[in-house]
Amino acid sequence: MFKFLAKYLLLLLLITAVVACSKNPDEEQQKSAMFSGLSRSSLGQQRVTKNEVPKTPNKTMAKVIPGYKITFPHDHSSHPNFAVEWWYITANLTDTQNNPYALQWTLFRFASDTQNTPWSNAQQYMGHVALRDGKQAWFEERFARGGVGNAGISTEPFNAFIDDWQWLAQSSKLFPSTLEFTIDSQIKVNLDLATDRPFVKHGELGFSRKLRDSNQASYYYSQPHIQVSGELQLPRGIVQVTGNAWFDHEWSSQYLTPLAQGWDWFSIHFDDGAKLMLFNMRHQQAEDYWSGTLVTKSGKVIPLAESEIRAKVIKRTKVEQGLLPLNWSIQLPKQQIDIQIAPMQTKQWNPGIFSYYEGGTVISGSHSGVGFIELTGY
Repeated sequence: MFKFLAKYLLLLLLITAVVACSKNPDEEQQKSAMFSGLSRSSLGQQRVTKNEVPKTPNKTMAKVIPGYKITFPHDHSSHPNFAVEWWYITANLTDTQNNPYALQWTLFRFASDTQNTPWSNAQQYMGHVALRDGKQAWFEERFARGGVGNAGISTEPFNAFIDDWQWLAQSSKLFPSTLEFTIDSQIKVNLDLATDRPFVKHGELGFSRKLRDSNQASYYYSQPHIQVSGELQLPRGIVQVTGNAWFDHEWSSQYLTPLAQGWDWFSIHFDDGAKLMLFNMRHQQAEDYWSGTLVTKSGKVIPLAESEIRAKVIKRTKVEQGLLPLNWSIQLPKQQIDIQIAPMQTKQWNPGIFSYYEGGTVISGSHSGVGFIELTGY
C-alpha cells in the first residue's frame, strides 16, 4: 500500500541516525528506546493540522503522471529518481495440520537529496518482517544505507535484500524465486514462490490515485497469484507450509495531503481463485476515498470505482494503545460480493519506528477465503 509518504523526510533522518550509530550496546539501547518512544507517541498517532504544510521532495525527483507504461521485467527494479518505493510480500499459509500462519516481508527504499558517495548514499533502506501463527506474533525491523552492499535491488537475476533477508529469483522475472529471512534468533523462514499468471496493474493501468486529487498518486502493480511452499523454523520446531502469497510494488514522489489521516488496506484470496485489493484513505475534512481491483477467477481485471464499494466497520478491538477496526463488512453489489473480514488473530501489531497493524484475515459471507489487512494512522 501507499506507505509512509507523509512522514518520509522524518524517517530519512531516523534511518540516517540508525545506520550511523555507534556499536556501543548502551548507546544502541538508548537510541532504540528513543525511536520506540517517537513511534508510539508521535509517529504512529501523528495528526497534521491544516496549518502544518509538510515539506515536499526535492524538485529533481521524478513525478507520478498518468500515461506511464509499466513494463516487465524493467519495472521490477528500483526507481531511484522517485522519493519512496517498496517491494511487499504477504502470505497466508497453513501447515500439514491446517494451522494458519500470516507472513510479511517488506523492503522499503527512500531517497534523500544528500551527497551521493559510497558512505553518504542518497538511497536508504528499511526492512520489515513479521510472522503470526494464530496465537503469537513476531516482528523485526532493519535499516541500511545504499551503496555499501548490504541492501538493495539487483536485476540479473532479481534480488531484493537487506543483510541476510533475501528474495532471490532465478531470472529477472521475479518467479520462480526463494524468500529467506530470520526474526531475531527464534524464527527462520525458507519459502519457494512460483506463479504463471500475469501481473495486475491497479487504478488506471498502474496509475493509482490515493485521493480524489490526482496529485496524490503512485505507480502500483501486484502479483496476487503466488503459490508458496517451504518451511518455518519456529520455537516449537520446524513445520512444512503451503499457501498463497501477494506481492505489491509501488513507487512515488508525491505526498499525501496534510489532511490525510491514514489508510486501511485489504488483500484477499478467495477460495474460488478470485483476488481482491481494496484501500481506504481517511481524511479529516472529506469522505473516505475507496479504490480497488477485482481479479475474477477467470483472470479478468476489473478496476473498482468509489461508487462500487460499500464498506462498514463491524467491530473495533483494543490493540496496543487504541481501538482498531479489525472487523469489516464489504459489499460490491455489481459483482455480487457481500463479505465479512475478521482478523486471524487480534495480536498483529508491528511495533517498529513507524508502528502499524498488519496481519492475516479470514473471509466469510457470499465468498470465503483468507487475506491481509493493514491499518495506519490510528
